Amino acid sequence: MDNFRKLGLLLIVVLVFAGGYSLAQYLAPQGVVVNTVLDDYIPFVDFFVVFYILYYPMLLIPVALYWNDPRYRKMLLCFLAVILVSVIIYIGFQTQVVRPDIEPSDVFSELVLWFYSNDKAVNALPSLHVSLSFLAAAFVWRKSRRLGLAVALLALLVILSTVFIKQHAVLDVVAGLALAAAVYWLWVKRVFKPSGKK
Repeated sequence: MDNFRKLGLLLIVVLVFAGGYSLAQYLAPQGVVVNTVLDDYIPFVDFFVVFYILYYPMLLIPVALYWNDPRYRKMLLCFLAVILVSVIIYIGFQTQVVRPDIEPSDVFSELVLWFYSNDKAVNALPSLHVSLSFLAAAFVWRKSRRLGLAVALLALLVILSTVFIKQHAVLDVVAGLALAAAVYWLWVKRVFKPSGKK
């Protein structure tokens, strides 16, 4: 697979992610509230918006790591599968999160408010921040234990950030982890291993 096709496939995944996410918000602008009593015990910590943002560059780590690996395409298709399943769920069973009323007091709260104003409180379950972070850590771990440990730690902080800045509820996290784990297991067992286990 040449570099042009690799870049093209990556672009397709990004476009499906952005387009599918926006389409789900348009087709299902309201949903079922999924906040539970557990969410009431989780404090709002605006500093964690830093890790919420680091999610985006973190997703580039497995892309770079697998760029010259023959399993690059299969790795990206695994991400695409999780995205497509999530979008289908958003459209068929839309959920939303109850967000707190916060006042801008520092740069972190300002960033949280920016996300609140630019990202509707829907497309919550399963959380793509959670599921794609899990996949990023899992695929990096298969290539490098040391780097995988670092990415896993960052992924954990990203996952925690989703509930600390109230972008997601606990059920969103559980669903995101379950979806990612299921797809990853099936992908590695049925698709990933045959082309050469690392």
